[in-house]
Amino acid sequence: MVNAAVTVHYFYDPLCGWCYGAAPLIEHLAERNDIKLELHPGGLFNHRTIDQASRRHFLDSDQRIHALSGVTFGDAYLAKMRKTDTVILDSMLPIRAILAAGQCGKSGLEMLKRIQVAHYQQGKTAHAPAVLAELAQAMGIDADVWHATFESTNEQDAISESTQQMIQYQLQGYPSMMVEKQGIRQSVPVQSFFGKLDAWDGFLNRLSENG
Repeated sequence: MVNAAVTVHYFYDPLCGWCYGAAPLIEHLAERNDIKLELHPGGLFNHRTIDQASRRHFLDSDQRIHALSGVTFGDAYLAKMRKTDTVILDSMLPIRAILAAGQCGKSGLEMLKRIQVAHYQQGKTAHAPAVLAELAQAMGIDADVWHATFESTNEQDAISESTQQMIQYQLQGYPSMMVEKQGIRQSVPVQSFFGKLDAWDGFLNRLSENG
């Protein structure tokens, strides 16, 4: 268990392209044992059908995300967004899976990463219960335990809490991040560190040293 003077609050949505772009930074942050990371899920998509105009907008954004962060958007994902007749995005069950993974004693961040890979690289339907069960199994979670935990987890409470905090601290969109030191929170422009792990590491070091 991390006992750190600095807590980083990360507000994300599992199907947000810019949050996928932030994944290398978040993974790097999670490797630190001197900073505590807390995940706050948002709910961008509630079983939303994505029309062609929105898909083109997403694909244009994906190019910028790749250029800035270096994350890869897989051929299966690109083909799905360009050619599939109907594309539905749903953040709710992926968020439930992230919360359920934590309740099963596993890393919610690892489940988030696996969901992002399934969606953005493999082109899978990330909200399909069968896909999420496969990811849980790959993390070593017993199938019966997973099913019971997944079914009993309420993602709406976590999403509501995140939304309230974002309103309270005037955070705009995903990804958003705040640093908490001695009970005082300050917003972090996380996207300004995309593709800049050295600068990110220097920033984290200053956080720890000043914590």
